[in-house]
Amino acid sequence: MLFGFGAPPPPQAAVTDRCFLDVVILSPNGREKYPVGRLELALFGDAAPACVARFKQLVSPDGSTPPPLKGVSFHRTLKDFIVQSGKLPDARPFAPFAAEKNGLVHLPGSLSMSQDEAALCTSEFFVAVRAAPECDGLYTVFGQATAGMKEVINDINKRAGSADGAPWASYEIASCGLL
Repeated sequence: MLFGFGAPPPPQAAVTDRCFLDVVILSPNGREKYPVGRLELALFGDAAPACVARFKQLVSPDGSTPPPLKGVSFHRTLKDFIVQSGKLPDARPFAPFAAEKNGLVHLPGSLSMSQDEAALCTSEFFVAVRAAPECDGLYTVFGQATAGMKEVINDINKRAGSADGAPWASYEIASCGLL
């Protein structure tokens, strides 16, 4: 499968888990949802155990409740840099990602935790569109896209919006889980 313009890079760390995010784009009125594709992610549980454990809770909590990421939008897109999601409604309880220093670098398709200095806790994450050495050491890489980079991430990226990162189109996670 194509990964952007080529094959995905080899994993930077041992893959312990795999998960998916099925992404849809909403019509301008928000009533219709159109499939964009499936983003498959490899998680590096040995290199970033706390981040991976938290992300697994977000995509597949315990089977008795819907995953917290279901219905959550990709709310920030910085063109040719990152696409970001995971901003949960305030009504949902959440714990922050923990920063873990593991020496992994931000390559195209890297899955990384995000930090909101104002909130001091967040369940937000981003996928790097390109190599992003400016993020290395600041944010924890805890996985990487293994499929769907072209169909999902590049589609969101090409519709990047305003200077503050608000996308021009509304994308959301229609379903998610472990593979």
